[in-house]
Amino acid sequence: MSKRVPTTVFSGFLGSGKTTLISSLIDNLQAQNVQVAYIKNEIGDTDIDTKLFQGKDIQTKELLNGCICCTLVGPFAAAVSELIAKFHPDRIIIEASGAADPSAIALMISSHPELRKDGIVSVVDVLNFEGYKDLSNTAQRQTQFTDLIIFNKVEEATLEQKKRVVGYVRELNNQAPIIEAPKGVISPELVLGIDSKNLDDFLKKYLDAGETDHIDHDHFSAFTLSSSATFSQEGLYQFLTSLPKALFRTKGIFKNNQQEWISFNGVGQKVNFEEMESTEHLSESIFVFIGIHADNYKDEVSKKLQQTH
Repeated sequence: MSKRVPTTVFSGFLGSGKTTLISSLIDNLQAQNVQVAYIKNEIGDTDIDTKLFQGKDIQTKELLNGCICCTLVGPFAAAVSELIAKFHPDRIIIEASGAADPSAIALMISSHPELRKDGIVSVVDVLNFEGYKDLSNTAQRQTQFTDLIIFNKVEEATLEQKKRVVGYVRELNNQAPIIEAPKGVISPELVLGIDSKNLDDFLKKYLDAGETDHIDHDHFSAFTLSSSATFSQEGLYQFLTSLPKALFRTKGIFKNNQQEWISFNGVGQKVNFEEMESTEHLSESIFVFIGIHADNYKDEVSKKLQQTH
């Protein structure tokens, strides 16, 4: 059985800056030799944003005149299968239209035999957002049904504007972590999970990082814990979903009590586990924690991790 392709969905109201953010993200991924298939859904007959991706050697499948969460259910499934068969991507990124319901998209991904949902990300235009009072139920669902919320255009907004938008968002979702994307740039480490193809590079990076690994901005950092012990998957789930809120991103691999190697990918209180196929080269469990001043929590987290054996 072939590995399912990790698939990330970016939702957000019209004009929130999804395309710009995804363009930067794909640049970063390609620099790491990650092959990306990009599916963009727009309402209308033409896609004026396609020119942003010209020359980047990205295979795109334009899905126009409708929404992938409703009228384009059939074409969406066919487009995904075509992309996978023809280009064998390491990862798929879907940019949903501003009118798309992310819960319906997530259901389609979960039901597709060749896809694995790697997260729903909601993008918010902090500069121009004025609350949900006059917006549709779909716009509200984009904030409610998400694993991670990205504040975009933050470099142009005042602190008062940011605080006001945080208040709006927390009225509907008080669980999903909120991070900023200055000038529409975000690190893949903060958004995406582990690509199985690049597991060796992932392990080497964090083992070589030492005590901390700084990401993009000074207030984001990561630390790594390793262990030769086996772990209770249920115990790890409880542990990973009860971390301090500042540690909003977790990923890694571990050997469970049944001697199986499992990879995990967590955002906030949502954690996904997946059994690994190629494990001959693995010798110890690796746990990576990313967040705001994450290294401040290393001792506390290390002690709690030992209790999950």
